[in-house]
Amino acid sequence: MFKRRFDHAIMDSNVGLFFFHMKLSDYPPKFLERYMYVARSISEAFDGRIFITIPDYPADYYVDDKPTPSAMDNVERTLRNIERFIGIGGVNWLPVIQSRYMDTFSFIDSCNRLREIVGGDYPQIAIGTVCKCRNVKWITYCCKYARKIFPRSWIHAFGLTLKALPHVKRYIDSWDSTAWTFPRSPGRWSCKNMDEAVRYFMEYMSRIGEILNG
Repeated sequence: MFKRRFDHAIMDSNVGLFFFHMKLSDYPPKFLERYMYVARSISEAFDGRIFITIPDYPADYYVDDKPTPSAMDNVERTLRNIERFIGIGGVNWLPVIQSRYMDTFSFIDSCNRLREIVGGDYPQIAIGTVCKCRNVKWITYCCKYARKIFPRSWIHAFGLTLKALPHVKRYIDSWDSTAWTFPRSPGRWSCKNMDEAVRYFMEYMSRIGEILNG
């Protein structure tokens, strides 16, 4: 029954846990090897409707105003993983565009190199470099440029803020966020129980509806 309730979903590689909370400089040992087998199993179980994120390396995680170790060489390591995973069949891979933090030329280079690796338009791609950024101008530029380079791809934006959504809604196809768990208005707290979680989520969805229909 569960299989019938969605058109597609995304499996992330959990960069938030590894590189932000645990402050690792790389994925745990043997993680990438096991990831391949898990990706195939999940793809088969859900008839290929899961977009499987190719493990990437974020550059926008900062702790005490300093980049976490994973920010070092993130672009090259992300592209190497894409080259490693993209040719493995039976999986709807989701390659992620990463770049140096708010670096326009780095983002342009990453987009064009990704297009070379995947051989042009790819069925689905993601933008990872806007996840922690709150600069609407930068986020808009990234989404707009990615659409220019991948005009026929399904484009997903990781961690998109609602403030940026009105500016990028015509360039992307989907996004994800944990912002719905945050306070909905001044003086209110983040959700602490199931009732609050449901109420906050419905308020968040209502606001999305206003933005998308506005």
